[in-house]
Amino acid sequence: MTTPTQTRRRPGDPAPDLVTFLVFHTGLRREFGRLAEVLDRCDPRDERRRAVVDEHLALLLRALHHHHTEEDEAIWPLLRGLVPEAVATLDRLEADHQEMDTVIGRLSGGGRPAREVAADLRSLDRLLNTHLDLEESEVVPLIREHVSAAWWEESGKKVTKSHARDLPMLAAWLLDVAAPADRDHIFGSAPAIMRVLYRLSWRRAYERRVSQVYG
Repeated sequence: MTTPTQTRRRPGDPAPDLVTFLVFHTGLRREFGRLAEVLDRCDPRDERRRAVVDEHLALLLRALHHHHTEEDEAIWPLLRGLVPEAVATLDRLEADHQEMDTVIGRLSGGGRPAREVAADLRSLDRLLNTHLDLEESEVVPLIREHVSAAWWEESGKKVTKSHARDLPMLAAWLLDVAAPADRDHIFGSAPAIMRVLYRLSWRRAYERRVSQVYG
């Protein structure tokens, strides 16, 4: 069981490794506006293409939900205890999540015209980027300063496990999004079995999906 002394970073301790967390942000910043553009170009008669786009969108919405859930249920409560002066910013970030949830709820429904989905994707893209700007400028420095590397690593393992059946596609997506140095870092720190599976099948499955959605 994690104790309060294990959550706080002590002087001289290593900072938590936020590379994967921030690359995940980079991917989220990229995808929703990009998908809106795909829907603008999608032939309404091409039901197969639309089905693949909807499937990819559903994957990304699940990933975003997991990301926000971990923040609301674990990271933000921890920071409230470690950094009480950050409460107002954390309240704002939680309110942002609720506002985005309204749009995500609409996007999670099927059978809507492409133009309506594209409009909601652009709304989500605007909300998300504003939210991430605040999070990265105000909260990420607090995580680096106050949260222990051990707690952060354990939290990351839980999030990875929570993705379940989506993990292969999301792992390949994350490596695709990452800058070369970050990609090397993420790949090198992943479990050996994940590296093998990525080389054998995950990368090819992701590349097929990208070709179908964006090609």
